Amino acid sequence: MNLREAIEASLEFEKKIRDHYKVSAEKAKSPGGKKFFAYLAKEEEGHVAYLKKMSEEFNKAGVVPDEPLSTIFTRSEWVIEGESGMKANEEKHSYEGEMERLLAALELEEDATRHYEKLAGSLGPEGKKLFGRFLEIEDTHTALVRAEVDYFNRSGYFYDFPEFSMESME
Repeated sequence: MNLREAIEASLEFEKKIRDHYKVSAEKAKSPGGKKFFAYLAKEEEGHVAYLKKMSEEFNKAGVVPDEPLSTIFTRSEWVIEGESGMKANEEKHSYEGEMERLLAALELEEDATRHYEKLAGSLGPEGKKLFGRFLEIEDTHTALVRAEVDYFNRSGYFYDFPEFSMESME
């Protein structure tokens, strides 16, 4: 796969993920679920716009412009805010279908991570520069979705950290 093909394949991949989050936001019953999926849909829409621009520029000039990929998840406090928001939103809501949508989202994000790992490692310095940042961001998305799944499952973990341990009771 060359760089042009990789950009186009990534664009289609990001559209698929964005569409999943848009539909999930529309179908979510809880306000927290709607907000969570809507944020991720907005993030993925940014990826689509970025890749469209990269594709256009690459087709014109034959090189990928040196333009950073931004993310809406820029503050470290969002982890703490996310946890407190989930705990505050524990009133009774119908969560019908939300776990299935979360699990599908987790699979999409894990696929995206593998996709960008492959591209960043196989397309030379230009590919590494372009797709390495996507890899970082998709890792964050995977962690976010996994945290939601863990929360729904009451696994005792939040962002891979135990919420409770027997050692803390000693």
